[in-house]
Amino acid sequence: MSAGLSGNLSDFSIADVFQLIGHQRKTGVLDLKSGSARAQLVFDRGLVVSAAVARGRASDLDPLADRLVRSGQLTRERADEAGAVARSSAQSVARTLVARGWLDAGDVRRAFELVTSDAIFDVLRWHTGTFDFHAKSVDHDRDPTELLAAEQILMDGLRMVDEWQGIEKLVPSESAIYERTSEADPRTGDAARVLALVDGRLSVRRVIDLAQLGTFDGMRILSELRSSGAIRPVELAVTQALVERARSVGSAWLAIGRFAVALLPLAALSFVVFEIAEAAPRAPARDHQIERESLASLREDYAVRATRHAIEAYRLSRGHWPDRLDELTAAGLLPAETLATLEGRAYYSLNREQGPIFLAPERS
Repeated sequence: MSAGLSGNLSDFSIADVFQLIGHQRKTGVLDLKSGSARAQLVFDRGLVVSAAVARGRASDLDPLADRLVRSGQLTRERADEAGAVARSSAQSVARTLVARGWLDAGDVRRAFELVTSDAIFDVLRWHTGTFDFHAKSVDHDRDPTELLAAEQILMDGLRMVDEWQGIEKLVPSESAIYERTSEADPRTGDAARVLALVDGRLSVRRVIDLAQLGTFDGMRILSELRSSGAIRPVELAVTQALVERARSVGSAWLAIGRFAVALLPLAALSFVVFEIAEAAPRAPARDHQIERESLASLREDYAVRATRHAIEAYRLSRGHWPDRLDELTAAGLLPAETLATLEGRAYYSLNREQGPIFLAPERS
């Protein structure tokens, strides 16, 4: 194994590879492929330095940056910038984030450890694919006392894989959505953070990311909460039926009820957009050409319908009506650009005694 080791996971399991690397205290990089997924694990004298799994296109974020973005600790813009710096220099994404003062070293280290543990847990469940170990020197700035032996990580990982079947029965999907029940009693530690994030709107994956937990630990806590009756799955079929009903002619207005005062100005937006379109100079008509007036009208109609649906979804998930447009955007129910002019100027709202009033952008 001095030059390297390659093989197929169906013939030589990842557990066997880990044992061999750990037993021989090898230093180098282990590359794995399974379908569209790619993984890379770095070892230093049989100790695991790092591990990461990448899926999708090559332009996706660095795994560490992606984790920090999903947990709300880093903006996408800064993640992109850190990635660009890392690609153009010898400095890693982690070092860039700390050097620029965007995150402290402790936060980066914890996210780094979560990425590593999730990747190892992930690849231990791969039964097909290929592996290729290259024995070579590796450069890292991690304290050797923080590193775990491959054999120890393997033992912990296999234990988690054994427990996973029971967890999956209670929480079968990361895209599932749960809500708290009346039986939800106070919790402490990680369980308290997870329970506080379960709101009938966030997916399992989103709850785990925001709680800053690893996949296994987050799913284990959610399965325990489900088993105790503290949370229950949201009946998506009911919500979908309401959305479909809202799409029928006139039904959305009846469902919105007392919020109609706030929506009435949206109906007037078509007149505003129409006036702007009428005032704009028109190009000579040509066969099969969609003129600006039609595009503006279609866009305004879409904005009104999208907002009505978002408002009803907000009420269903929160139990009350939103007071401002930006609440719909913050809740992830309505993209910020939905209610904006073709020039990019956004609509906005003002609170009045009779309820929120939605206003079009000022004309330039």
